[in-house]
Amino acid sequence: SRYPGAMVRTDSLIVQDDGVTTTAAFTAALDLATALVREHLGDNIARTTARITLAPENRTSQSPYIVDSMLPVNHTQFADDVGSWLVERMAEPYDLDLLSDAFHLSTRTMLRKFKDETGESPRSYLQRARIRKAKRLLESTDWSLGKILGHIGYQDPGTFRRLFTDRVGISPADYRKRFRNGGTG
Repeated sequence: SRYPGAMVRTDSLIVQDDGVTTTAAFTAALDLATALVREHLGDNIARTTARITLAPENRTSQSPYIVDSMLPVNHTQFADDVGSWLVERMAEPYDLDLLSDAFHLSTRTMLRKFKDETGESPRSYLQRARIRKAKRLLESTDWSLGKILGHIGYQDPGTFRRLFTDRVGISPADYRKRFRNGGTG
C-alpha cells in the first residue's frame, strides 16, 4: 500500500526491473547471487559456483514454497461460503449447475459474482484447493498418487500432473521428495 505502483510477482525468485534486481526469501539470496554470476560471468561459471556453494543452480520459481493459507484474502461471506461448499465436496466432480442451485443462482450469475469477489472462477478456486490438499497429502502421507487423486477428486493422473506442475513448478513426485516430512530438497 505504501508503493501502489509496485507490482509483486509472487511466482518469481528473482525480478529485474530498470537496473534493480530483487529476490524473495532469505535463501533466495543464493539464487540472486547465482543469477548475478550468470549474468556477468556466464553459465559455466554460474554452474561451477553453484556446485562449490552447494546452492541449487536451476531454481526458477518460488511456487513450490508458497503457503496459500498465508496469502491475504479479501473475500465476502458469499465467496467464503461458495469456497467452503466446493472444498467440502472436493472429491466429487465439479458441477457448476449443482453449485449454482445450492446458492439459488443461475450459472451465469454464480460465475460473475464469484469472479467479481475472488478474481477467479469457482473451478479455478477448486483446482487450487485440490492442489493445496494434494501438497499436504504428499508431505504427510505415504499414499500413492492414485489414492491422493481419488481423495481430491481427480481421475486422470496425467492431467493432474500437468496441472500440479504448472501451478507448483515441480512434479508431484519431486514435490514429495523435497517436502516429505520436512525434507530439505
